[in-house]
Amino acid sequence: MKTALLNKLRSSLEGLLRRIAWIISKTRVTPNQLTLSTILLALAGYVLTIQYKTPFILLATILTTGFLDAIDGSLARLTNTASRRGAFLDSFTDRICEIIYSLTLIELGFNTKLVLLYLAFSLMVSYTRARGESLGVNMSGVGLMERAERLIGLSIILLLYAYIPDIALLLFIVLTILTGITVLERFLYAWRVLSSQSADRS
Repeated sequence: MKTALLNKLRSSLEGLLRRIAWIISKTRVTPNQLTLSTILLALAGYVLTIQYKTPFILLATILTTGFLDAIDGSLARLTNTASRRGAFLDSFTDRICEIIYSLTLIELGFNTKLVLLYLAFSLMVSYTRARGESLGVNMSGVGLMERAERLIGLSIILLLYAYIPDIALLLFIVLTILTGITVLERFLYAWRVLSSQSADRS
């Protein structure tokens, strides 16, 4: 089981994130407002993509919303406002943003059925973690394509799509397959742990 890439990146950038969070803490902006702003940015990126049809808009959107997603947690810890409600809102907005990203991919010309399959796998990756952890299974780091890895993959694909679209579309197929494998990995891991727990009680 690996350590989540997002956690590694956040750890290496923790000092920078704390400094930025400290600056934001001097304003009236709350962590939840930062979290909700990612939806507005994702929607703005979608609308702009409809008009300009360039992958760089979605690339910028993913990078910006990902950065804010890291900052809101640092701000919550710095201001002692971290809460279960905030964590729920963060997870909820992450899923909404993934849906908007997928709609934007369709606007860019990605195959609709493939995008829908990728989106379904992405949501199932999140669902298996949420459901597994609700049953007492620690799912952190289980599976290859967690959210951070998927967004990094999408960013690379979008960058390539501007110059060599055929390669980018091929890589998107690979990303979709790997995301599906992650769903299976998480299901099998949770199944083994829950089976072991049932055996221990019997």
